[in-house]
Amino acid sequence: MNEEAGIPALSFHNGKATLLSAGKPFLIFGGECHNSSSSDLDYMRDEVWPRIRRLNLNTLFVPVTWEQLEPEPDRFDFALVEGLIRQAEDERMKLVLLWFGLWKNGISTYVPAWVKADTRTYFRMQDRHGRVLPAISPLCGAGVGRDAAAFARLMAHLRDYDSRRTVLLVQVENEMGLLGDCRDFSEAGETAYAAAIPQEMAAFSGVAGSWHEAFGVEAPELFMTYAYAQATERIASSGKREYPLPLYVNAWLEQFPWTPGSYPVGGPIARHMALWQEFAPSISLLAPDIYLPDFEAVCREYTKRGNPLLIPEARPSMDSASNVFSAFGRFGALGFSPFAIEKLNEESPPPDDAVLGQLNIMAEAFRHYRAGEYLAESYALLGGMAGLLEEYRLTPHLQGFTNSNMPGTLLHFADCDFRIDYLPHGKHSPKGGGLVLELEPDLFVFCGLNFRAQALPGFDDPGTVEILSITEGVYQNDVFVPGRRLNGDEFQLRFGEHPSLCQVRLLRHPRG
Repeated sequence: MNEEAGIPALSFHNGKATLLSAGKPFLIFGGECHNSSSSDLDYMRDEVWPRIRRLNLNTLFVPVTWEQLEPEPDRFDFALVEGLIRQAEDERMKLVLLWFGLWKNGISTYVPAWVKADTRTYFRMQDRHGRVLPAISPLCGAGVGRDAAAFARLMAHLRDYDSRRTVLLVQVENEMGLLGDCRDFSEAGETAYAAAIPQEMAAFSGVAGSWHEAFGVEAPELFMTYAYAQATERIASSGKREYPLPLYVNAWLEQFPWTPGSYPVGGPIARHMALWQEFAPSISLLAPDIYLPDFEAVCREYTKRGNPLLIPEARPSMDSASNVFSAFGRFGALGFSPFAIEKLNEESPPPDDAVLGQLNIMAEAFRHYRAGEYLAESYALLGGMAGLLEEYRLTPHLQGFTNSNMPGTLLHFADCDFRIDYLPHGKHSPKGGGLVLELEPDLFVFCGLNFRAQALPGFDDPGTVEILSITEGVYQNDVFVPGRRLNGDEFQLRFGEHPSLCQVRLLRHPRG
């Protein structure tokens, strides 16, 4: 029904999720702006849109905050939301809205002032020492109810105002979870933790008793995960009843030192994907924010249990120009989006070490210099063949890769293999990454940077295989536009530091 109405939707067929815009498949080549950029339309006009026009994006991820939407109880101001949609329409860009409601990065900084001030009604979590934490508890029914009501008003307004369906998706909260301890030790938290686990949780897990009796050392994290998933479902379902756009939540990933509270405990980390899918069914997908160096390991985790892969935040560094090929080529991502998109290309220092330390992010993840230049080139190549990527996504005919501190990788196709060797790269050059698409037997598309490839016979194939031709080019609206025919000294599958594309035809010789 959503598809018929032109409402963006997620369609599932044979286990493959497809994002539909105006009833047609849509892949997101995106970027997320800084948290405060969308709080002022003039700033967006002067400082954001001009900087991203050359990056070949088709979608911008922008926050919408509860504090600005409902500055006083039951008084709503949609001027910013409407202005963002109008600006995006002028830029011929789609939007993904990030609802900064009760929780952003584990704390409650974007709730309205009237919510912050009333700590009795909207009570906060406490750690084991009784210290009050800067986050409203997911057990606070009044807070969750108010957030749900505000989110419903936002979604209803989008339904009525966004006639061109510029907004594709909405993120509910941001990197939610409790920082600073393993669970909520407030009065409400202690009471709920000591009680018998809810009947639906008992049915899901197959155990009973109090949380500690049922789950032992894992009890605090499961307690918080259930609480956040329940609260999120209440918020998400209230909005979805008004306007059934696809909704998702994003995850601050589990990482060193891997103790609950060093990452936001209760959030949608991969280990608890099943619990989130069970108790927050209004959420269409669980999305990882990937600042960790092993990009592919995270993607593997978040493509389990039928979860469609969306990457709303990726490193705003040159890594993104390489990782994007693996995201679409290997893992069938619906979208890819580096953070701080308006700052790419700036030769600026990373955020303050104290901030990075609090977020547990390595400084290299924020090396912006020339990142936009390379990402724009990757997006241009991929955008020109978006229809082909969608057609072959999650099939054996499309394979992607990125350098995860390995010398290379081996790609297996039906009738041949390709050895991929990553080329050395310096501080100001991206790592190796690319994809290979099999269009028909012996005809392949190679796309990427900083790698070389060699065609090999398939396993246990007694014959040999050689390259018959290499033609540089680009795709425009999924049609190959040829460039140079490589031969002589250039007759090799070698991709330099700038992303490029070529069609390759093979010639095979059977044994004897």
